[in-house]
Amino acid sequence: FDRRSVLGFGLLGLLGAPALLRVQAAVPTLAAAAKPAVAARPLAAALRGPSLDLATPEGNVTAFAKLAADLDLARTKHGWYEGVMMGVAPGGATRDLVGVVGMSSQRLTKLPDRPGWLVLQKECGFFTDLETGRVLERWRNPYTNEDVEPFHIANPAVNRPIEPVVRDTRFYDTVAGSAPAERPFLLDWRLAGDRAFVETRSHVWARNPLDPAVWVRESAGPQVQVMDAMSHVVSIDELQDPKRTSVNGFGHWVHWRPWQPWMLMGPAPGGCLYSANTGSASRLEDLPPHVVALTRERLPEFLVAPTEVRRSEPSLVRYQRERKPAPPRSGGTSP
Repeated sequence: FDRRSVLGFGLLGLLGAPALLRVQAAVPTLAAAAKPAVAARPLAAALRGPSLDLATPEGNVTAFAKLAADLDLARTKHGWYEGVMMGVAPGGATRDLVGVVGMSSQRLTKLPDRPGWLVLQKECGFFTDLETGRVLERWRNPYTNEDVEPFHIANPAVNRPIEPVVRDTRFYDTVAGSAPAERPFLLDWRLAGDRAFVETRSHVWARNPLDPAVWVRESAGPQVQVMDAMSHVVSIDELQDPKRTSVNGFGHWVHWRPWQPWMLMGPAPGGCLYSANTGSASRLEDLPPHVVALTRERLPEFLVAPTEVRRSEPSLVRYQRERKPAPPRSGGTSP
């Protein structure tokens, strides 16, 4: 259950936060084998049917698949987000640093060997000027007073399962012969009027692929700490409608990570805090026009969902592949 699974609409890899070692998702632990997996907290009647029982893993799988993509395998679903990346450092107030905006295109395919779905997804994202909204090619880091080059996001292949059993995902630090922990896929659904809402959270403590001995100015250290919280709000009637293969919704994304490597902050105390509005739609016409226009201008191939499974590449690995370690600052100053 990686960070992208948590984000649901494909917002999850966009800003360079890696899905690395082990993600501890906010999902109840696996019940005893002799007992059926059901939600621990009683749910409102509208969440128990008539079509989907959200107290069961199977109901959650179908609901989340309708949120993230479309049960009609021929159709594409899009996600979008727009917000701000802030800086949090000791000794001062939090700062708004840059805008963040992006989108994803995804579709479902069936898992070949077990119940559930695989989301095939493309995702892109851009760092923007807070005043003009223009995509940044260079940016003056207010913490270091240095001009740096933002590393925008372009992930053409993101594959994430939605299945009744959640498995803790391990990436760079996989232990030979080890089996990931398992738990039922049960989300903490709530009801307010005619709206169903749910928040998912993930927490990562992982080995940093950017070795601090090599990436002296880019790496925050040998480990990476990442947190994501994503809320989804949808119509309960639409979610429970068996004739609807997809449900559009809105929500909010909060994300914490170390300083972006392109900020050249090294292991300086603090990090980046993101806050962004999110949404999904089956038609590009129902996304914010400027988000679609920006993607069409810079990465038009990302307006169409993938048609086959391809190998995914986390953003920090792409950074490692496409960038070179920055030279020391003149005068040997830090970071």
